[in-house]
This record gives sequence, C-alpha cells and structure tokens, in this order.
Amino acid sequence: MIKTNIKLLLSLLTFILIFSLLNFNVEAANPISPKDSRVTHTIKDANGVAYKVYFAGVQESKNTATFDNGLVWAGANEGDLIYHGNYKLYVQKVGISHIKYSGFGYNDFTLNASRKMVYMFPSQYKGQPDILAVAETWSSNFEVANLYYIKNGKLTRIFDFTYTNRPQLIGKNKFLYTLYNNDTGKWSFTSFTLDPNKGTLLVAGEKYDRPAAVLRYWKKSWQ
Repeated sequence: MIKTNIKLLLSLLTFILIFSLLNFNVEAANPISPKDSRVTHTIKDANGVAYKVYFAGVQESKNTATFDNGLVWAGANEGDLIYHGNYKLYVQKVGISHIKYSGFGYNDFTLNASRKMVYMFPSQYKGQPDILAVAETWSSNFEVANLYYIKNGKLTRIFDFTYTNRPQLIGKNKFLYTLYNNDTGKWSFTSFTLDPNKGTLLVAGEKYDRPAAVLRYWKKSWQ
C-alpha cells in the first residue's frame, strides 16, 4: 500500500514537472510578456469566448504634458500622461499560455493614457462581440479610430473612421457617432451596423429633427 502511494505521488510530481516545463517553454516563446503591455483589455467574441488583447510598445518614451515641453495641445491637457513609441496588438485566448501577434501595429504612435485612447465597447446583447478601438486625436473637434473585434479567434479590423463624439450603442451590433463641422457649425450623425458572422458592415447617415436633444443625452458606451 505504501509503495503504491509512493508510485502515485512520484507519477503526480512527474506530471506537474512536465506540465510546468511545457508551460514555461510556451511562455518563453511568446513575443511579449503581459507585463510589457501598456494597455490590456479582455474582449469577448460573438459567442462569449474571452481573449486578452495587449497594446505593447518598444522604444517607448514617457512624459507628462506641460506647456514648457510643448506637449499641451488639442490632444493633451496639462498634466496628461503621454507615451510615445512603436506599438503592436497581441492576442491571447483566456486560459491559453500562447500570445500571438495580431498583424496590426502602430509606428511613431502617441498614446495619451489619461484620455484612454485605447478603449473598448463591451457587449450588451447575446451574439454581439466586444469591440476594441485604437484612437488618435487629430484636431480640437475630432479623433480618428480603428475598430477591431475577435472573429474566428483572430483580431479583425472592422472600420476606420473620424468622429467628434465616441460612438454610443443604439441597438444590437449598431452604433451611432457624430462629427462636428467647424466651417458650417453643424453636426452630422452616422450609424454603423456590424454583422459579426459575415464580417460585413453597413454604414448609413442618420437625421434627427432635434439634434441638440440627441447630443444632450449622449451615452458613454465605451470604457
């Protein structure tokens, strides 16, 4: 009986050792460590499967925006935390050790961490995927963003667009965003609807009789 228990214990220890070594080798082969990520989000696909998405950079500099260093402008208030470098998006399925490069990168990119320029739209409906956004400020009244979601286990780019107000969710897989025209002093409203299974997108202009009321009650759907 004692010999049997010892054999079982030795077998268990051997299994743990082999598993640990395999796991260590996988992690050692990863292109980055999670702690290297400047921004990390957990996003789910349309079926609710969760993935970690890492926004990790190299040759990165860190500054606080001040008037003295010239970093205060439309894209940064005084005191904002600013990073600059070359960044890539990496994906890791939750529960799996392996981290993969998504194929998407941003060279010479300025990240205002105080403004959450890499943000996400969490799903509020069954069958709707979470959406990731990587944004840059281009002027005092608009940002430009790339939107992504997970499709078949891969990070997939949906849409690149310009907006004044970050999109709000108005229905299943449907979002509304705005753009303010400095020359005319008018707002335009545009919706986009994603079909996550086909990977297709429908973009349409929207008109409202009382645009000021729509703007007044604009929802913050992102985080």
